[in-house]
Order: sequence, then C-alpha cells, then structure tokens
Amino acid sequence: MVAVAMTRILSILVGIVGVWVVLQGGLNAASADTRPEISNIRIGYDGERTRVVIDATRDLDFSQFALSSGGMRYVLDFDRLDWRLPDQAAHQGEGDGAGGIQRFRYAHNSPTTSRLVFDLDEPLIFESSFTMAPAQTGGTYRIVIDFQPTDLNTFKSIKPRSPNRAVVKPAEVSTPVILPARSPAVEPQLPSPGVSDKYIVVIDAGHGGRDPGAQGIKGTREKDVNLAAALKLRQLLEASGRYDVVLTRESDVLIDHEERIEIARNANADIFISIHADAAGNRAVSGASVYTLSAAGDKRVDRLIDDKGWSTPLEVEPAGDAAKDILQDFIQRETLTKSSSFADILIPELEKVGPILRNSHRQGNLAVLLAPDVPAVLLEVGFLTNPNDEKRLISQEGLSLSMEAVKSAIDIYFKREEQIMAQYISNAG
Repeated sequence: MVAVAMTRILSILVGIVGVWVVLQGGLNAASADTRPEISNIRIGYDGERTRVVIDATRDLDFSQFALSSGGMRYVLDFDRLDWRLPDQAAHQGEGDGAGGIQRFRYAHNSPTTSRLVFDLDEPLIFESSFTMAPAQTGGTYRIVIDFQPTDLNTFKSIKPRSPNRAVVKPAEVSTPVILPARSPAVEPQLPSPGVSDKYIVVIDAGHGGRDPGAQGIKGTREKDVNLAAALKLRQLLEASGRYDVVLTRESDVLIDHEERIEIARNANADIFISIHADAAGNRAVSGASVYTLSAAGDKRVDRLIDDKGWSTPLEVEPAGDAAKDILQDFIQRETLTKSSSFADILIPELEKVGPILRNSHRQGNLAVLLAPDVPAVLLEVGFLTNPNDEKRLISQEGLSLSMEAVKSAIDIYFKREEQIMAQYISNAG
C-alpha cells in the first residue's frame, strides 16, 4: 500500500523535478539556498567532560533526548538539513567518538527531519550548549555541546528537551544555557486499513538447503530456526487482517541473495525483513540485533542499479537523465531512512521479550538489504552458541514471543508512516 502511494507521489514529482532541473540548474543549486549544511562533527574529551563541536552553515535548532533500550544513545533531531561531512555519504554515515561517546551516526529520519545519534560507552547527561558565530560573513558556525558523566538511573530519566542556546562571538563564550524540558508527544491509535489497503510484508528466512547457516550447541541449525520464525511471523501478521505476507522460501531450499531481493521488489513490498540467528566463539554473547544498510552497501546499490537495470516504476517517465538521477537518489535516501526508522522501532519491542546486544542497531554491507526501493532490515534473533538463546529459539513459546515483538514493531512502523503520509498530503494541499 505504501509502495503504491509512493509510486503515485513520485510520478507527480517527475514533472516538477523536470522543470526544476531546467529552471534552477539542478537540485543542488536550489537546496543550497534553502537548507543548512553540517560540514563536520568533532568529539573531544578533556578528562572531565565530553565535548561535541558541529560545524554548520548557520545556527541550528534541535531537539534532544536519550535512549537506553538497544544500547545507550543520545539523539539530536534537526529540521531537514544537508550532510556534507568529509569522505562521508550525503544521506547517512558514522564517525569515531571520544570520552563517553563511542561513535556518532547520522541520517535523515523523516522527510522533514535529520538525526544525529551518539552511541555511548557510559551514561552521559547534557551539561550545556552554545553557538560560536563566525567572525566573517559566510563563515562557519560552531555549535558546541558538552556532556558530563552520570549514573544509569539518571540517564534513563532524561526527558526530551528543546534548544535554548546563546549565540556568541568566539571571544565572548560565557556560561552556557541549560535546555528546558519538553513533554514527549502522545502516540495516536493505530488505524485499521480497509480490505484492499493491506500492507505488503516480505519475510526472508535466511540460508536454507545446502547452506545450514550457524549451528547451535545442541546441533540446532540456523536455517531451521529462520524458517520457523518466518512461518510464525506470517501467521501473526495474516491473523491481524492488515497485511499481505510473502515468504522468500517456505521449505528447506536455498535461494540466492539477488532472487530474494527480486521477490521483494516484484511484490511491491512495503517492508522486507530477513530473519537470521547468530553465532560467536564466546558462548556468553547473547541477544538480538538489527542491521540496516551501511554507506558502503549504498554504493553497492548504485552499481547494482546499473548492472541489473533496476529502477522504480513510475506512471510518467522522467524528462532527461538529470531528473531521473534526482528521483533515483530521492528514492534511495527515503528507503534508507525508512529502514533505519523501522530498526529503531523494532529494537525496543525485542527488548521487551528477550535480551538484545549492546549497540543493537548495526550497519552492514549485506546483500539482502540492497533493494534500492524497499525498506529492509536483517534481524538476528539471538545466538545459537549461547545456551539460553538456543533454548529460547527452539521453544515454541520463546520463538512466538520474539515474532510477536516483530509484529508489534511492524504495526507501530506503519502507523507512523500513515502519519507522515497524512502530513505530506495536508501540506501539499
């Protein structure tokens, strides 16, 4: 359903983009005047506090909040901007941290917002923030944010905050301003789509046939766990009446990665979920994790689009290569954004029913995630090399709980997609 709606919207955009390219000389020239850019992110540690410095073309407002499920994270949300970090992709990327910050990740998390995430090594709390204005017109603004160590309970109690920072000249840095608290938004109720408006979910049971995948302590084969999980998830989704479900395999057969992608694309899937089970040399390692496509994988998508002739079907063909390239880039960026959004919803749901890995939202150059126009995640349901995980995954009750969590995440994801689509239509009208 979402795929069809997006196709129609993109078809409308074709004519708009064609005119835009001709009149404005390309999307980059137009967006440069309308959206700010972040050109660098630096993180340092002075032995007491962790400092983040963000270089931008103008001062930026942002909201911030902390997350403790799926690993400790501190999140900054900006109005939509352009990422222009050195040697990084324009739509998502990551970099090294320092002090209490292990690394940072950035992406566009909705059509109207951009997100910067700090993965933490220890609990941190926002201390202060200010902006250093450039000495000359056209120079770089430096947004400085300081964090202090705190305890886990305090970290978990951090509420969303709105910015209220002083903008100062570099020589006038004074006492920073603490951000005031803001109440989180109330979640609306899930709407019930009509009979003909079901979402299409493609479930991929990893491995199969002569490829058994990982092996558990008791001889459990990953391919069997994956298939059992896929069948259970299909049962749960179809019972809700909201979804049409397609499985890439329903028996013990091996399907190559590209065929799995083609199944999802041919089905006009609204979401693709590849189910796997993990293994590690250390039997103490346990818990679920979720992968989305990395920046390296995104470059691989570009090659596949050329090699395989993949494109998103539109009701109207774009006029000219420039318009076509812009639309294709838009589609890929939105696909990655939706994939990350679903992963961030899925992890807390999984944590409600079982263990999850530290920093459980991960990125990888994984073949089954390469569809340029289908939001996709790879779910590792646990470690077969961990006795407790293996016991949980081979039990009907344990596997059902995990798949119920996935089903819950799917419900939440499409509810939010409907909100975004409704807002888009409202703004367009």
